[in-house]
Amino acid sequence: MANASQPAPIALTSSQLEKWFANIEKGNGSTTTETNSSLAARFVARFGLQNATQVIEFLKTAGGNETVNMIVKEIMKEEAQIQFIREKNAEEQLRQQLLLFLLMSLIAKNKSQAEHVSEQTQQQDNQKLKEARVEWNKESRSIAANLADANARANMLQELDKELRQLETDLQEVEKELEDIEEAVLLMEDHHAYITDDLDQLTAYLQLPLVNNQPITHAHVHQQIATLSSQLTALRAQHAIPIPTTTNDTTQLQLTKLRIDRKIRMLEDRLSFHKAQLEQPPQTYEQVLQQLLDRVKSRLNQPETVYESPTHREREEESLRLQERGLSQALQVLRNERILLNSQLERVYDFSQARLIVDPSHMSRYRRYGDSYAYFSNDITHEHQLSEQDWLQAKLNYDESRSNICTINFFHNDHMSREVESLRGRTQFCQTRAQDLMSRIEKVQTTKLQLLPEKTSFSMTPKPQPKSSYSLMLERLVPSHAPAPRPQDIIRAHKELEAVVPPYNKDALHKLIDEVRPDEIMAPEIRFSWFNRFKRLMPDVPVPEAEDESRLKHRK
Repeated sequence: MANASQPAPIALTSSQLEKWFANIEKGNGSTTTETNSSLAARFVARFGLQNATQVIEFLKTAGGNETVNMIVKEIMKEEAQIQFIREKNAEEQLRQQLLLFLLMSLIAKNKSQAEHVSEQTQQQDNQKLKEARVEWNKESRSIAANLADANARANMLQELDKELRQLETDLQEVEKELEDIEEAVLLMEDHHAYITDDLDQLTAYLQLPLVNNQPITHAHVHQQIATLSSQLTALRAQHAIPIPTTTNDTTQLQLTKLRIDRKIRMLEDRLSFHKAQLEQPPQTYEQVLQQLLDRVKSRLNQPETVYESPTHREREEESLRLQERGLSQALQVLRNERILLNSQLERVYDFSQARLIVDPSHMSRYRRYGDSYAYFSNDITHEHQLSEQDWLQAKLNYDESRSNICTINFFHNDHMSREVESLRGRTQFCQTRAQDLMSRIEKVQTTKLQLLPEKTSFSMTPKPQPKSSYSLMLERLVPSHAPAPRPQDIIRAHKELEAVVPPYNKDALHKLIDEVRPDEIMAPEIRFSWFNRFKRLMPDVPVPEAEDESRLKHRK
């Protein structure tokens, strides 16, 4: 019975071994489609054998029997070790089960206490969480409020900065416009001075009432020469007065000297004309005016000189055109081609009282219209039937025809008054706007200071001192490229140079100044030649030897 329970011994055949050896070879990781015989032969070849039959024959020998016994002993040792590990694992499992049972019993015994402790702990945790949540909500609301306030302040500061930059830009533009107006005023005053001198000279020619056309006697010419000579003497004496060196502002004095110098040249021109009259028989007023007109036209037709600047040429041409217009108007009145009307539209015979010079047949077409005049295209039969549109059209006709129907004196004086009023209005507007902008800038800056946080002494950093250097000083004081001269710069330079150049070199100085073109820079070689020519106009002033140097030479 016992023998029946034991496993039957395995018949060790060559085919069985061959199968085992093939399985072992396959287990070594070989992936092949070879047969078991070839796999087994390759396996036993490692041990110096050819096939499984030789293995069986070897096992039947004494050495094979000893090898089998050794293998059996090793297998038994492995089995004993495996059995020992199994027993140890069983003991460890029993011990862990015992500990688990003990722990479960403790848990079951103290379940109520554990539940109570868990409940107390949960309540405490909930209370802590609630308090922490309330505190966090307070802090988060405070932080959110502070962040919102800071964000609002930052946005407001950005808007104020943007507004401040725009206001400062507008203020700079207004200041630039004021500077342009100041320059325009200087140019206008200089231009008006020239026009006024021209009108004064023209008035001197037109001062006689135009009621007759009798010959002008030589006695009257001698009287004019004497009057002009005395005026020239007074002007030359006034021009010879030197400018005090102690005067800080010499601009006005130099401007006065320039005007006196021009008046002297104009009186000399008139004096030469009257002296030429003495060489001819007495002439009528019309003949004298015609000679003056021909003389002006001849000067207008003279070609432009190389050394004459466009500005000087334009100014001289404007002066000659003014004289031509005034003399032509006087001749028209003498020839009864036109008549003179005063401010009340009454006929007069003196240019000093006249405002309009019109066709005699059109005298009835003119009417007063407020502080101006109206000029109708046709004769007026029934003034009360005129509509407002008719009056406005007549006013427009007058405005469009002012240069033709106004006397030369009234037209230019009125034009100069309009220019002065226009610049005065622009100046007042810019000054008012500048004051408004500065007030708004001050308000914006005050608002910014109120929004900014209070600064402590630690947050204030001193302004760094600029580094001193000779090159920096030169860069600030001496520009690398001189700018082109502006018209007002040329005027000021003319005034300054007029004061130091001797009288006999004044004409040469005027020609040099006329060569300077506004907004243009001379080429280096032309500028060098210009300075050399100007240097020759300056008086030679001896330089005294220094006292200390003379003493040193005396000691030697």
